[in-house]
Amino acid sequence: IYILNAASSVEVTSSGFTNPVLIESEDEKEVLAQLTRCFVNSHHSVSSAWTDKFSSLLRTKGKKFRSMFLQAAKTCSNELVDCLNSPQKRWCAFQILDVFATDADEDSLETDDSIVQQQFAAWKVGMDDEEAVELEDDIRATASWLPAKLMSLLKSMGERASSVEHEDKDTLVGYLLAWITCLNIMDTAGSADMRNRSSVGAFIKKTNALGVIMEIALSETDLGEGDKEDIFGCTELDTSTDFVASEVALLVLFRTVEALPTLVKTWFNDDCPKYWQQKFSTFVEKRVAPATLQRELDRIKKATCFDEMAVNGSCASREVVATYQQDECQLSVMIRIPPTFPLRNVEVDCQKTLGIPSSRWRRWALQIMLMLNNQDGNVLEALLLWKQNVDKEFDGVEPCPVCYSVLCIKTHAMPNLECKTCNNRFHTTCLYKWFQSSGKSQCVLCQQPWSGTKV
Repeated sequence: IYILNAASSVEVTSSGFTNPVLIESEDEKEVLAQLTRCFVNSHHSVSSAWTDKFSSLLRTKGKKFRSMFLQAAKTCSNELVDCLNSPQKRWCAFQILDVFATDADEDSLETDDSIVQQQFAAWKVGMDDEEAVELEDDIRATASWLPAKLMSLLKSMGERASSVEHEDKDTLVGYLLAWITCLNIMDTAGSADMRNRSSVGAFIKKTNALGVIMEIALSETDLGEGDKEDIFGCTELDTSTDFVASEVALLVLFRTVEALPTLVKTWFNDDCPKYWQQKFSTFVEKRVAPATLQRELDRIKKATCFDEMAVNGSCASREVVATYQQDECQLSVMIRIPPTFPLRNVEVDCQKTLGIPSSRWRRWALQIMLMLNNQDGNVLEALLLWKQNVDKEFDGVEPCPVCYSVLCIKTHAMPNLECKTCNNRFHTTCLYKWFQSSGKSQCVLCQQPWSGTKV
């Protein structure tokens, strides 16, 4: 009823919806979807009455009727991404996209195979077959979560890195809002299956968009504003119906460090201008690292997937400790997170593990460090993967000699390539990366010319 009343009072000046009338529908979700389609398809110079009414509808009913707005976001996701560049539309567009970003699932979008093939064709040149297959899988997994327009936007930002800084301010704010949407979707996808986080992260890395976004965000804000109590307030429903560029930029920096720690570390070490390095490092230490660790501990506390494993952590000591009883062995892992993580690597200590050879628990420590320091993983996902690996090893499965893990950190596949000479098994991705880095097609262990088979 609220929505129907709002619809009847909307004044629209675009040619596609000139006569404001009551939209007749028994399904309120479809009513809101129709309203959203009218909004996104109307001319950019919409009247203030349109935006005021639509903004009021979002502000007053958005939280209570999220499922109804989700339906609208699903049907108009690409058009909503385009609206982020319009000063008149971007607040409404972002709020609806935020519902999509936090509540969507992998069936929310119909994967556009033409987008997948277009992206794949541009990037597969020069790749070997296995690397190309992995890339296509990453793009396809990403396309099942990110709207096609958002994928294209990230790719175009990376391709136009040198000219992006000359864009007008409204366009730059649109880029920042699109980036926040992307990171929020990645978190939702990762919660559904941690492999999705790896795939979306790999796609983002391939676009080279992160460096562009960091440059825009740093140029639009003063890192001293990081002392603000609520860094997330600038995009919430109860804010004004426009965005403050400096506040959005600060949120972008925070969320990028939190969601893509490995890519941020690489950018900081290789591409961050020297005049920003100290300020950025201080911002990470004082504002980002404490808050992200607290958010991570909150997620761990709410997690229901640990079974018999006990996990405790402290923001004061910046340590997370997990203990796990397996057969008659007491397994323990301590993760120490430095104050400037991810600019400095985490340390992992399994020395308190009882009944396990040191070579084995050192391998486990390396698994966790690889995921946290090199794979854009978070502590919750790293501990879950460690537990799954421990269970597999106690079931008698031998780890891959390259990554020291039973389950591949990225794909969670088990070792499936067996050397015909020494009978050791490897993950497909690990073995081919070994071939690339060594420049030789020899078995990692027996050093004989590779001759293997899938098992």
